[in-house]
Amino acid sequence: MSTTPTLAEVLTRPRHQPRTQGPPPRPAGSPGWLHLCNGLDPARDGGMVPSILGMASALCRAGDDVTIVTPTPSRLGGRSLERGLTLLGPDADLEAAVRSAGVVHMHGLWQGHTRRGAREARACKVPYVITAHGMAEPWALRHKRWKKSLYLALVEARNLRRASCLHALSRPEIGHLRRLAPWAPIGFVPNGVDLSFFDGLPARAELEAEHPELAGKFVLLFYARLHVKKGLDLLAQALRTLAPEFPDLHILIAGRDQGGWAPFDEAVRSAGLGRRVTRVGHVEGEAARRVWAAADAFTLPSYSEGFSMAILEALACRLPCLITTACHFPELDAAGGAVVAEPIAEEITTGLRTILEMSPEDRRRMGDAGRRLVERDYTWDRQGLKLASVYRWLAGDGDRPDCVIL
Repeated sequence: MSTTPTLAEVLTRPRHQPRTQGPPPRPAGSPGWLHLCNGLDPARDGGMVPSILGMASALCRAGDDVTIVTPTPSRLGGRSLERGLTLLGPDADLEAAVRSAGVVHMHGLWQGHTRRGAREARACKVPYVITAHGMAEPWALRHKRWKKSLYLALVEARNLRRASCLHALSRPEIGHLRRLAPWAPIGFVPNGVDLSFFDGLPARAELEAEHPELAGKFVLLFYARLHVKKGLDLLAQALRTLAPEFPDLHILIAGRDQGGWAPFDEAVRSAGLGRRVTRVGHVEGEAARRVWAAADAFTLPSYSEGFSMAILEALACRLPCLITTACHFPELDAAGGAVVAEPIAEEITTGLRTILEMSPEDRRRMGDAGRRLVERDYTWDRQGLKLASVYRWLAGDGDRPDCVIL
């Protein structure tokens, strides 16, 4: 009877050796990489989950083996893992995984897996990469400032400054990381998206059957964690201003509440606009596809972002977008795929009015421009090749790639 391989078996098997069960063996000499993250629970860990899984899956499709180790339980909802990708949970020996890795890639700051992983990697002279996922943003550093300042001084500054390479998801994040670790190499490899998931979306009527209040409305989708940094207060103010002018405007809110819902709901209800908002909570899989299919436009009025997966997903759906400069996506603005505003109420209101006053054809052109940009530059397979070149360089098997800035 076949059994699930142990951590030691996964990490020490020769790269050419076939797995004890599953698909055929990978090519001889195929390298294996280790990713460490808090966990892979979309409801808890938000946009980092599709980002990490997207990176790891793209690396596997490029011919590499990847192991993900998490100190907390993951919840993939029946999602199958890419061939070559192994997920090990809370019972795994994180330090043993680091010691056996060629390159370790850690996701997020201020968490135990980064502290433990970086410490062990330095002790064993294993190259390591850290992706901050927006946690080095100035706004994010000001949030819970004193706790972060103390932890930065005691732990995180050393982890960042001694990293073999830092990983920036946006161009501004290069500068944010540079301020914390002036001499560390920084690789610029943005997030990507799996376009196939957003093709052939279901009929809009499927979500309207569950929420009949959406029928005949202009549905503006907000799809993100309901956190103070996501700018829901700005969206509430824009709705209060524009509601009388645009009676068909309806806000669809999708995402797990992390303290942002109550003040938004209060602001909307106090203005008598509670019926102009529908909340569906956290959605994934086919439920997420129904939400995307029901939207006429997308907004993320955020105060701080790393590189939003939700924006890429909206572009894959050909939705016109309203985002902020804090989303750090100037290429989208240049491509004509979004209205980009400063994260202040007046500009969000003006930007939303711009989208609402567009003709359907103009909104369609904006959505098509965003989709073309993603198809050209932001697929996971394209980003996976860049990331693999960074790993090989760190492992001593190749020249420094162009995406790495010294």
